[in-house]
Amino acid sequence: MVHGKEYGFGAHDFPASGVFEVEPRKCPGFIYRCSITLGQTNMSASEFRTFIENMASEYHGDTYHLITKNCNHFTEDLSNRLTGKQIPGWVNRLAKLGKTVQGNSL
Repeated sequence: MVHGKEYGFGAHDFPASGVFEVEPRKCPGFIYRCSITLGQTNMSASEFRTFIENMASEYHGDTYHLITKNCNHFTEDLSNRLTGKQIPGWVNRLAKLGKTVQGNSL
């Protein structure tokens, strides 16, 4: 959560941003499990708005991929850029396993 909002990345068929803003713990279609504090930012709300709009241009909905570019990859990138910290490894474990299997050409 940044400045009272959560941000996510989802798929759609258009070459436009797939990044969206929602009320904390209320993302439609998902069941909230837990919050994980990743750090803090000193950006003002207006600075963050510019930051997230620029970042959103790199995350088009038609580039979403369950294994290589999903919502957890977006969160990892966002966390790294804002705090220099990674998300816990278990968060995107299934995609990492899928990438390993995909790399072994099943």
